[in-house]
Amino acid sequence: MMEKQKIIKSYLEGVSQRKIAEQTGKSRNTVKSYIDDYEKSRKEDVRDLPIAENIVKAPAYKKRIGKKRVLTDDIKRILRGYIKENEWKRNHYMAKQQMKMIDMHEALLDAGHAISYTTVRNFVNKEVAKSREVFIRRNCVPGYEAEFDWGEIKLEIDGEIKSYSLAVFTLAHSNYRFAKIYQSESQVCVLDVHSEFIHHIGFIPKVFTYDNMRTVVKSFVGTEKTVTDSMINLSNYYQFKIRLCEPRKGNEKGHVERSVEFIRRKAFSAIYSFTSLQEAEDHLSCTLKKINERYHHEHQVKHITLLEDEKKVARPAVMAPFDSAELVECQVNKYSTVMIKQNHYSVPEGHVGKYIKAKAGATYIKLFIDGELVAEHQRKWGVHEWQMNIYHYLSTFQKKKGAISQSECLRQAPTQIKDIYNNYYIGKEKEFIELLLYVKENNNLKRVLEAVEELSAIRFDLVTTDSILFICGQSTSTTKAFSGGDETMNQSVSNMEAYADMFNQVG
Repeated sequence: MMEKQKIIKSYLEGVSQRKIAEQTGKSRNTVKSYIDDYEKSRKEDVRDLPIAENIVKAPAYKKRIGKKRVLTDDIKRILRGYIKENEWKRNHYMAKQQMKMIDMHEALLDAGHAISYTTVRNFVNKEVAKSREVFIRRNCVPGYEAEFDWGEIKLEIDGEIKSYSLAVFTLAHSNYRFAKIYQSESQVCVLDVHSEFIHHIGFIPKVFTYDNMRTVVKSFVGTEKTVTDSMINLSNYYQFKIRLCEPRKGNEKGHVERSVEFIRRKAFSAIYSFTSLQEAEDHLSCTLKKINERYHHEHQVKHITLLEDEKKVARPAVMAPFDSAELVECQVNKYSTVMIKQNHYSVPEGHVGKYIKAKAGATYIKLFIDGELVAEHQRKWGVHEWQMNIYHYLSTFQKKKGAISQSECLRQAPTQIKDIYNNYYIGKEKEFIELLLYVKENNNLKRVLEAVEELSAIRFDLVTTDSILFICGQSTSTTKAFSGGDETMNQSVSNMEAYADMFNQVG
């Protein structure tokens, strides 16, 4: 028990102040002071005052605050100037060029001031703390808000390392995540991923939140922002509201800010090499499925389960997906291609010089002539790339047979077609074109490949267009399923006799 407590206890037991002083070894003045403070405290209610009930605590003495001799008003003025200059840099996109406290200290030393780093650090921390930002905790209502952002990833696709864009959505309540890989961050890709996201989750959040990206904000004058026409059309179609963050306030969409880094790390930190972009997309989908099966850090429920709860209270997405493609008019050039964003796409022959319509989506190019869809290509996002379909040029190849061997069409043709040409048709381009015409008209490349395999197994030089067409004709007339072993054997014998007759062999 402390001396002060002993004195108060003895006083309450009726011991005189003189006797208490003798017992405790304290002066009578000290004993009287303690007893007077105690009596005074009993009459004063301190519950609503910023002081503690410390009558029985040991006496405390005021700390002496000495005059700061080194931290003069002149040095304070200089340090406040550095702090103000740092604030200006943050507002003018120069945050990485701010002075740190060690830089301020070194600048003062270079100017001839004798001051320690600790003194500079304590003063700067005290000044900065005066203007620190206050953050408001959010209450995320189910089905109310979705946040969107882009992130950059580097992938090795078919041996080539290239940068891609990762479009990420996060639902504020459930923290459910959705992402897709694109080769561009253009307007059509933004519209496309919105449509994909809405029809993936099956409902439409009331509000979509964005930072001030160019594809969403058309103009930015002071605090006035104008949303792009395309985003207005999209929001009107799905009937959602657009909320824009303040400049350099990524915390206003903190869910998706963290999601971009989290998804990128979980999906592509260990595995980043793929044979095709589609394989990378499949890997991303599997990763997202695992992520959304995790438990929410606050609700202690799986993200996928919280998504179902949001779906119950939100407006369902029952309309058809929004058509995000751009409609453009383009002229067919002498190569029977149209140019869209500096890339060429082939058009069926017979339309050189005509103007046709094209719908340029995020992943495809569709070509229309007189309102009819005549061609569809995978979209290219490079520069001066060619996307050509060999079936678009068969009539021309009939007139220019020698051009097929070194043509861009053959280079881009399916591997099976290139193998057939290189293995069996070099120098026999006329027959090869006839075979392609047959494949185009009957859409039976698979059966042609099977016929080639059957013929090459008998004898290599038997692989000709006539023999391939004969076998394909035979297969179409005898495609009934046989259940008995005798019928299967009879069919095999019949096929062998047909081969024998065709090749003038003895059955």
